[in-house]
Amino acid sequence: MNFRLLRSSLLLQVSCRHLKIYSPSNKTQIEYLLQSWSSKIPVERALTLPSSFYTSRDIFELERYAIFGQNWLLAGRKSQLKKPGDFLTDRFLSEPYIINIDKTSTLYAHYNVCCHHGMILLNNNQGHIETNEITCPYHGWLYDFNGRLKRAFRLKTIEQFKASTIRLKPISIQTIGPFIYLNLNFLNNDNIKNDLSHIEYIDKKYLKSTNYEQLEYVSRKSYHIKCNWKIFIDNFLDGGYHVPYAHKQLCSILNMNEYKTVVDHPKISVQYCSGTKRTEGDVLFIYIYPNLMINRYGPYMDTNLVVPIDERNCIVHMDYYYCPQLTNKTHENDSQNDSYVVQQEDIYLCENVQLGLESQAYDSGRYAPTVEHAMHDFHKTLFDQLENYYNNHVK
Repeated sequence: MNFRLLRSSLLLQVSCRHLKIYSPSNKTQIEYLLQSWSSKIPVERALTLPSSFYTSRDIFELERYAIFGQNWLLAGRKSQLKKPGDFLTDRFLSEPYIINIDKTSTLYAHYNVCCHHGMILLNNNQGHIETNEITCPYHGWLYDFNGRLKRAFRLKTIEQFKASTIRLKPISIQTIGPFIYLNLNFLNNDNIKNDLSHIEYIDKKYLKSTNYEQLEYVSRKSYHIKCNWKIFIDNFLDGGYHVPYAHKQLCSILNMNEYKTVVDHPKISVQYCSGTKRTEGDVLFIYIYPNLMINRYGPYMDTNLVVPIDERNCIVHMDYYYCPQLTNKTHENDSQNDSYVVQQEDIYLCENVQLGLESQAYDSGRYAPTVEHAMHDFHKTLFDQLENYYNNHVK
């Protein structure tokens, strides 16, 4: 072989980078599943998503790329990053990330992965670095807070390497209200990256007037639930259908005769009514696609963030917020105790639905159109994204 051609080939291998892509274990099966439902059938005539959408490993892996790799995800609170050098870390599915604030008060988000051998850079969930620099604990590679490699050691004889071009892989980041959102944006698509209109709409129309930015974060409770992540979303989106039967205590303080559901946008829906006791006044149950719910009532707010683990397990993070001028410790404890009761009731429902979906006795059901139209809308948006991604990037 010509030596020059061999050398060129090797150099090409050094510089080439391949994005990880979805590859189904059984293309015939996944294509059959994607043909088994249609988003074009109106809710009055539609069947619910087939049970395989809640049990299939291939569907779950497709969601990793088509859903969670293309949509904005709640990742933190602005109050966690108050001064230069502050950072927070977390992971979503297999993707670890860092969010930090630099000396110019600019927020950055990067994958929490060293460019050298893939070492996780920071493991503390939240902290502060005085130097505004991130040092890899494996081989000491040093990055500044905007992700640029500043220093690497023992590279004296390395070829085809320029430190000034090495950066941590960035993640799109935006803030709306008190929250920080990330878009993992696997497709590197600017249209996907910039489409925050649905979250901005929720902020302006429903939340800003409630002064939710002034509420103080108090605590988080996390629940490991043995069900597919979509089951928890479905449960939230049934328009209060299950509340009189499964949540007796909650039902007693909500005016269910006023309960309404509005779908303003394919990626959001709002359920609302009025309440009594600790929920006195307007009660809002807001869903933001794909995995965030915001509940705003009286002087309280809580967010439900659903994080998938696999096709049969998820974690739900409940974050609690209170208005310090209108509540005290007793009120806060009572509110969290009420929430705990509701969560245990929902966990019972969701885990038993998962068991039912595993049964040979069930595949699809029907929507109750007057109350479950938001659930149907969720399924349509999800299905269309799955189908579009598969047809454009896999098939």
